[in-house]
Order: sequence, then C-alpha cells, then structure tokens
Amino acid sequence: MHKLILWDVDGTLLYSGGVAGEAMRAAMTRVYGRTSTEARHSYAGKTDRQIILETFADLGHDALLESLDRFTEAYITELSNRREEFLARCRVLPGVTAALERMAQAGAIQSVLTGNLQPIAQIKLNLMQLTGWLDLAVGAYGSDHHRRAELVPFAVARAAQRYGHTFTSHDVVVIGDTPNDIDCGRAAGAYTIAIATGPFSIDDLRAHTPDAALPDLADTDALFTAIRQAG
Repeated sequence: MHKLILWDVDGTLLYSGGVAGEAMRAAMTRVYGRTSTEARHSYAGKTDRQIILETFADLGHDALLESLDRFTEAYITELSNRREEFLARCRVLPGVTAALERMAQAGAIQSVLTGNLQPIAQIKLNLMQLTGWLDLAVGAYGSDHHRRAELVPFAVARAAQRYGHTFTSHDVVVIGDTPNDIDCGRAAGAYTIAIATGPFSIDDLRAHTPDAALPDLADTDALFTAIRQAG
C-alpha cells in the first residue's frame, strides 16, 4: 500500500480529557494576560496558531507572531506539568491501536496532520504510546501554518524528501473528526475520511462530503477498505 496516511490527533487518535485545553488556557494567561472564552466545539479543527491569532486579534498580527515562541514554551511547560493528570484523564480512542497496526502491516507511511504545535503533538502521542506507528518527522503541524488548509503540502514535501518517493494527491489520505479536516484534505486533492469520534456527528461530517465517513475506528476492515479506495 503506497499511501501516505495523515491522522488528526485530538478527537481522532485520542481524547485528552480536557487537560490539553486547560494547559493551553493557562499558557494564554501567562503570555497574554487573559484566556479564551470560546467553547471546545469552536476550537475543533483549528490550528493552535489560528486560535491565538483569532483570540488576541486586538494585539495585532505582527505582535502575535513574535510572541508565538513564548506561547509555545509556556504551553509545553503547562502541559508537561500536568503529565500525571493527562495520563489519568486522556484515552486512546476505540480501534486506534488496531487501525495503526493494520495500516503499518500494509506498508503505509503514517504520520499526523494536526492543528497542534509540533512539540505539543509529540508530548500527547508519546504519553499515549502511539508514536511507534507514526513517523512524526513527516507530519504537518499547527506550527507550520495558521491555516489548516495549507498543511498537506508540508507533509507531502517532507515525506518525499525522507522516502525518496513523490506522493501524488491520490496517494495521500487525510483522516480526521471535523469539517476542517475534510476541507483541508480536499484543498490538496487528498482522499478524506471523516471519523465521528469528536464533537461532530457522522451526519454533520457527511454534510461536508468526505470521501468516506465512519462512526469510529472500531471496524478496522471498514477503514482498510476505505483507504484502499483512495486514488
């Protein structure tokens, strides 16, 4: 299977139990003096950089870009300090481990396409012991661009350089739990699979016309069939 599979993290591979959100809001307070009042649903599918740019728009785009390194450091510290709480409240979503293993056995290259800043994604996936199936060096992250729709080319370019193979749009599969994941994959011509394990129902996701939609990842055969249809 010569596919590049790009998994979303939150709501698709794992549920952080609200701990990551608490860490992010604490980091906002440390760096910007206040936090966001938006609900989790409004964050879904957005990049961390986009959330910062929208939440603190009054501070000015250039000033916010200059502050992103400080915010990232604060976020890493806050999440790291909540390690035990994260382990207690976070869980890998149903079927994820079996799905990752099945795709690896089929020869697919697997990484992530996530709105998380790269080090934040690394921490979450390490703590949940999911990195063994994922080549995070070829992933695309919220630290690469504030617009999610721009992220697929980052992963494709990194994978091409690392593996010496050009991945066409027909080779790329984007899997996520929000309309933004679907739109992101479609913008790059990738095959999109929506998984209804986040804040959106399967009907909500189907309204955005992904190439395939599944209620969760429990049916590994259904996922495998959907991926084989890509391209």
